[in-house]
Amino acid sequence: MMAPPLPASFAAARASLRPVIRGRGTLEYLRLMPGTLSDTSVKPLIDAYAPFSSDSVIMLACDSAHSIQTLTGDTLIEWGVSFDEALTVAIDNLRDMTVSNFEQVAPGIFLGGWNDAYESSRLLFADLFYRMELGGEPVVMAPSRHKLLVASANQPAALLGMLALARMMAEEEGRQVSALMYCFENGKPVEYLPADAQVAQQAAELKKLFLLEDYQSQKQMLDKLNDKASLDLFVASYTLVQSEATGRIHSYGVWTDQVDTLLPEVDKVALVRYHEESGEPDMRVVDWTELRAHVKELHHSVPGYPARYRLQSFPSRELLDRLIVTDLGS
Repeated sequence: MMAPPLPASFAAARASLRPVIRGRGTLEYLRLMPGTLSDTSVKPLIDAYAPFSSDSVIMLACDSAHSIQTLTGDTLIEWGVSFDEALTVAIDNLRDMTVSNFEQVAPGIFLGGWNDAYESSRLLFADLFYRMELGGEPVVMAPSRHKLLVASANQPAALLGMLALARMMAEEEGRQVSALMYCFENGKPVEYLPADAQVAQQAAELKKLFLLEDYQSQKQMLDKLNDKASLDLFVASYTLVQSEATGRIHSYGVWTDQVDTLLPEVDKVALVRYHEESGEPDMRVVDWTELRAHVKELHHSVPGYPARYRLQSFPSRELLDRLIVTDLGS
């Protein structure tokens, strides 16, 4: 079914505007759509947004009985209104339709129950969570568009349970928004950095799981664009491996000699060079921080999200011999 036409003016649209929080992967999808990179006329398609966190953005939507349509920069230009002005109206509209509506789904863990597709957008309302009187600073997660989770910073067990729920909800629902845990500073949502070591580890691993989906989607689109342009550029995969010794999850990517590569930002890099005589591969695994200290190209990522680095010149044999080697499972 085709979406209904948008209102013809800002005045007509005003009451239907809503703020929506989306994962940054949404912008990458729009950026890499066929024709976007080569056609400047479609740039306004991705102009109607503002940064929200390291892995998400805030955008605008027009709500109707049958659809929620994300707005583009073209629409705002036609209406003669700035993004900030429209966002203020959208936030006010959402606040007017927001009353506290949480249910406890596990000990110390609460789930928003509005069921109106704007659950994640309510991250904008710090007072909503403080009124819950959780016995500590509220920590909030919006793993997918329709899920909003809350727990107290004073309850590590609840925080661990919330992280597990966030992972499950994102996997079941798709349309992931943010892997971050949020707290509030001066009424604004900011990333929460857990003091508890186990919570911090699980939070870091959830970020990697979200990045895995974003990197996979980005690779698929980049591969298609490169094939169409007959560009011989290897888009390396972002791969996760779990340590048998510690159970922790690490990310790694592969960089091969004489292969023009777009490398994702990973924990470890497998460097592969083939012996000239035998043709056998020689692989050395190094930590990202170790490799970055010696390869200047890893200081400047190419445009896009998540970050990738263009690598055209493989490390010399001398440098390879100096690098501190590790293994993928450590």
